[in-house]
Amino acid sequence: MNNQPATSNQRPATSNQLGVCMHGVNLTLESDHAPLLAYASEHLHGLVREPSAKPDLAVKCWWSPGEWDPEANPFPVEGPLNVIGKRMLGTAEDLIWLDTLRMKGLQLRFRRGREQWHFEVAYCFHPKKEKIESLPEYEYKKYFSLMSYLVYYPIIWHLENFRNWTILHASALAGAAGGIMIGGLGGVGKTTTCVALMQHPGIKLLSENIIFTDGEFIYPCYEPIRLDEGSLAMLGENPRGLLPMTFPEGLKDKSLFHLHAEALSEKVKPAALFLPQFSPRRYLTPLAPEVSAEKIVAMNRLTRELDDYGWYAAALKMHWPQPGQYEKRMGVLRRFTQHTRCYELGIDRSAGVEAVVDDILKTLF
Repeated sequence: MNNQPATSNQRPATSNQLGVCMHGVNLTLESDHAPLLAYASEHLHGLVREPSAKPDLAVKCWWSPGEWDPEANPFPVEGPLNVIGKRMLGTAEDLIWLDTLRMKGLQLRFRRGREQWHFEVAYCFHPKKEKIESLPEYEYKKYFSLMSYLVYYPIIWHLENFRNWTILHASALAGAAGGIMIGGLGGVGKTTTCVALMQHPGIKLLSENIIFTDGEFIYPCYEPIRLDEGSLAMLGENPRGLLPMTFPEGLKDKSLFHLHAEALSEKVKPAALFLPQFSPRRYLTPLAPEVSAEKIVAMNRLTRELDDYGWYAAALKMHWPQPGQYEKRMGVLRRFTQHTRCYELGIDRSAGVEAVVDDILKTLF
């Protein structure tokens, strides 16, 4: 492993910045790769702001093509670094992760400053020969994946550690009774149920994939909404409240959408959480608060993007531990489940999606 300072020519020759704000957390994204910033601006959409003079999080991305050496340190440092593990180097104020084992070509650096945290990402773009023909599309897939490390994971970590919020893998809608959440693993009808509920007057989408809670309210995680062909067929040609995400000419169509600005909500009082699964019969079984909290924790671990986030955050927790954080997050989930009706929802495919919607709505009104 090379733990010597990087040479000056490893720094980007020019700097471009993008300001991002989610739930009051200000992040400045800087990169030497203009197409990545252009993609980030479209991907983040309503979160984009002018860069803050004093952001909570300063993120920098260095994009380079070519062969990747997972043991070489690409980051400029001052002085020697401790070898913390096979893939980690650091000091009391610095942690470098040479290979996360999650995304090939990705290397991370975390720095603790006096007034803000610094997150640096070095990514080596190395498409295989079979990917060259679809290079623009393949490159965009990498931009999509990098958004987690450049924006979402740092902000989630900040909200967890400085606001005591926690995350849930669930869709969320707002209605007259409050927040309606559809949780569960992929493939159990979560998105289809969510889309069907959107067709009812007075119910609007908050978030399609991830939400936060502080124990009292739920808050959407603003990210592009992914809809399959079945969901689009239900919504029709002009989905209410949804704006198609723009892609460059020549790339194949993507089923990604943004919420219109007037449809955004900052927070909603939760009413009920439903955890669906397909079953030979319809049923709606109330869950005790302590059972619901355990199911939510397990559900998060079994969801790839949240398990990846947990892996990412574990490096920060190991290097800069904050005793009591786990207990605080579990306390938030327990408060959430104590004040929210939670149900296991059995979905009979043969009864149709409207039967599912009826089962949900009858618990709320």
